[in-house]
Amino acid sequence: MGPDAVLGDMVGNMRNHWIRIASAALLAAAFGIPAHAEIDLNGNWQSRQHEDWIERGPGPDPVDYTGLALTPEGRAKALSYTAAQLGMSERQCLYYVPHYVVFGPQGVKIWSEHDHVTGRVIAWKISAAVDRDVITVWMDGRPHPGPNTPHTFSGFTTGKWEGDTLTTYTTHIKEGYDRRNGVPSSDQATATMHIMRHGDLLTIMAVINDPVYL
Repeated sequence: MGPDAVLGDMVGNMRNHWIRIASAALLAAAFGIPAHAEIDLNGNWQSRQHEDWIERGPGPDPVDYTGLALTPEGRAKALSYTAAQLGMSERQCLYYVPHYVVFGPQGVKIWSEHDHVTGRVIAWKISAAVDRDVITVWMDGRPHPGPNTPHTFSGFTTGKWEGDTLTTYTTHIKEGYDRRNGVPSSDQATATMHIMRHGDLLTIMAVINDPVYL
């Protein structure tokens, strides 16, 4: 084998070596890209009252539990409800549960809170209303507290991105109401919400698990 052939083999081997390095670098970069596409949810969102305008406007009719899988205990609790209860001094500050955001008449404001060093979003905030507490969606991977931790009207919520959908999970919710006609929510209820944005349209879907009343 002549000098030219040897030099050609050396050049070819070096070329293959750098191609492998470049391929490995591209593969590492690809794996470094997050598997989700975080969507900007910041803004003021107004409730659109179309098909469900009765639910969101004047409120559902008394004893209208259509489509709700109430347990006997849940139905008995709902039938005992009267709006006059809210006129009692000890009940005037009784809030609705966090997932009432999908049933209530009010719009919402959503804003993000960032880590001051990394700039990463550590929490999303969903505004409160006159009858609902502010919801904090923790995005920093913190665990849910133990079962004996006090329950609040805002609950404890963590979130994660699934594609371009923000999925949240809420526990530690105080007992309250799912709807304004007295459909109850127990302190054992949990809620999973999927928050999706398509341009100027925000959709929130809630899945409620209540072993006591549903």
